[in-house]
Amino acid sequence: MTQKETEQEQLDAKQESVSDATAADENPEICFVPEDVNEFMTALDEKSRLLDEMTDRYKRLQADFDNFRRRTRQEKEELSTVVAEQIVCELLPVVDNFERATASKATDLDTLATGVQMIFKQLHNALTQMGVESVNAVGTVFDPTQHEAVMRVADDTQPDGMVVEELQKGYKVKGRLIRPSLVKVVGN
Repeated sequence: MTQKETEQEQLDAKQESVSDATAADENPEICFVPEDVNEFMTALDEKSRLLDEMTDRYKRLQADFDNFRRRTRQEKEELSTVVAEQIVCELLPVVDNFERATASKATDLDTLATGVQMIFKQLHNALTQMGVESVNAVGTVFDPTQHEAVMRVADDTQPDGMVVEELQKGYKVKGRLIRPSLVKVVGN
């Protein structure tokens, strides 16, 4: 062989190896060792098992939370029923006394007035036992968290913002305002 032919063969061989490398880059073929495949499959099975375990745990937690919510709602309803029963039991003696007073044929107005005052005192005591207290208004400075001003009056003898008359009593239950006092306030 001549030197030219040898050079041509070497050039052809280089071009062939370059074209093979380019073809390998365009269509890469992935080859794994069987041990690697087994390792990947084991890892995939483990991840799948963990996912199933977490999904099951999530479903159980969701069911537990739903049961907790239902149980809490039932307990609230039962508690409100018990509280309502206690309130009614405290007020029933007052109702009984009003029934007796209206059924009696009292000819003396003083006796009837005394009976109504006794019933009012009994009602007041029952409310006090339940934690009900009235809001102080007359003679105090207007407090928008305790009072509701419905009228303004001019009075030079009183300072501005002083409550001079209570039109409707306000009440608190265990320190929490349930109805503000309706009041007249000085506004000079």
